Amino acid sequence: MTSRERFLAAALRKKPDKVPAAPFNGNYGAALAGVPVSQYNTDASRMAAAHIKAWEILGHDVVVPQSDNYYIAQGFGCVINQPHDITPNLIKPAVETLDEIDKLKVPDPYKDGRMHVYLDAAHKLREHFGNEVAVRGPGTGPFSLASYLVGGTEFFLMEIATAEADEDRDKEQKLFNLMEISSDALIAFLKALLEAGADALQVADSLASLDMISPAIYEKYVYPFECKVFKTLQPLVREKGAVTFLHICGDTRKILPLMADTGTDILEIDAKVDMAEAKALTGGRVALMGNLDPTTVLLQGTPDLVKTTAQASMKSCDALSGGFILGSGCEVVPKSPVENIRALVEAAHGFSG
Repeated sequence: MTSRERFLAAALRKKPDKVPAAPFNGNYGAALAGVPVSQYNTDASRMAAAHIKAWEILGHDVVVPQSDNYYIAQGFGCVINQPHDITPNLIKPAVETLDEIDKLKVPDPYKDGRMHVYLDAAHKLREHFGNEVAVRGPGTGPFSLASYLVGGTEFFLMEIATAEADEDRDKEQKLFNLMEISSDALIAFLKALLEAGADALQVADSLASLDMISPAIYEKYVYPFECKVFKTLQPLVREKGAVTFLHICGDTRKILPLMADTGTDILEIDAKVDMAEAKALTGGRVALMGNLDPTTVLLQGTPDLVKTTAQASMKSCDALSGGFILGSGCEVVPKSPVENIRALVEAAHGFSG
């Protein structure tokens, strides 16, 4: 099998020849190539070249042209601050209040914000690798994206809290309308990404972490819209022979069954969740990807620790039977030792059960 075939087989819960290795190497690719983040996430050629170099060093199965979460939000008019060599931060939302939601229009992924950078990078990687290596695209989840559009994250979460506490149905409906807009924007971007040649379409909804919201808020304000995204995309994804995946940071055990029911093909599991427990909670309905700790294992650990931890995770999930992809629990820290990420790849490809 090629790397691409291996990854797609495991993602669709079929038996691969080897366990796929898919560390979440977004900005880590820029670090390996020596490209500052501010240049990497604004220049498709540099982004693609960085991941080609990273693949030459690591030999992993999935390349990841990804950097930050604001490339769609900027298309709505959000303003960011971009330091030289770290990811940007939001300094001005598109609008200030929920009453201004009607001003928001779904942006054009080919012209607005920095979406075109990621689309072009994915296309360049597909052209370079052909069908040999899988290309994972980015995708800011609808809940996270919505928080950037109106008032900022703290304001957004407070509006949800007050809507629930006051049983304010008018505010609740405005929040739902906002979620519809953010979902539509993500769908438009992911459709373009699929046309650019991506094999895996991402919904990364970090703000939906249970460190930030309750399971009840997830079920009411997040789950229906993640379902909408996957339901809309699934026929197109299958036509192209691609797959989808959902990532939410933190300990997601209380919502994992719901996450498995969104319609995604893969759940990317954070290091805070035991993989065997994740498999039990999802009942084999989805493939699982993860979940080596980016800090204690990949950044601060040794190659031996990486391999030992990886072996335990793969054994607990019967990785060679399909439905398992070895990766990092979240994005690889840019200063992680190369030998540790190589050890992840070696552990996956050398696993014998």
